[in-house]
Amino acid sequence: MIENELTFVVKNMPDLTGLGHNDIEQHYLSEGAEPVRIRKIGRRFELTKKMDLAKSDLSRREEINLPLTEGEFERLKTLSLRHIQKTRYYAPLPEGLMAELDVYHGDLEGLALVEVEFIDETVRASFVPPPWFGRDISQEAWSRNHNLAAMTLEQVKKYLE
Repeated sequence: MIENELTFVVKNMPDLTGLGHNDIEQHYLSEGAEPVRIRKIGRRFELTKKMDLAKSDLSRREEINLPLTEGEFERLKTLSLRHIQKTRYYAPLPEGLMAELDVYHGDLEGLALVEVEFIDETVRASFVPPPWFGRDISQEAWSRNHNLAAMTLEQVKKYLE
């Protein structure tokens, strides 16, 4: 699957009341720009590998997901080099789009980022972010979850200024 998304800092937290959400736990099993991760989303478990399509564009990647059993996830989790925990809220947007608002926990408590995935370039090119979205950070490597998993909120703050 090709992932085509934009990532933004959350400028003003929207009302989360009534929004669907999932608690997410991600563990990284390798280092580098394209690590292997395992993820628990609610009661779903998966192994994921994301690969850049072009080094000059961090917003488009090929993503391979393989389902795992809970036991496989728990066993692989023992190999984790770093991890993040977050709650993902799903906020409907115009044109049938969905904002995935990630509210981070642990060392990143207080950080909130939002992603929007697009089905094609026309929809992406015409996207107008709602007022609660802040700066577009899609091309900033620090904002990738595997990089965030090695940081604290204090370290991230320098990128948010």
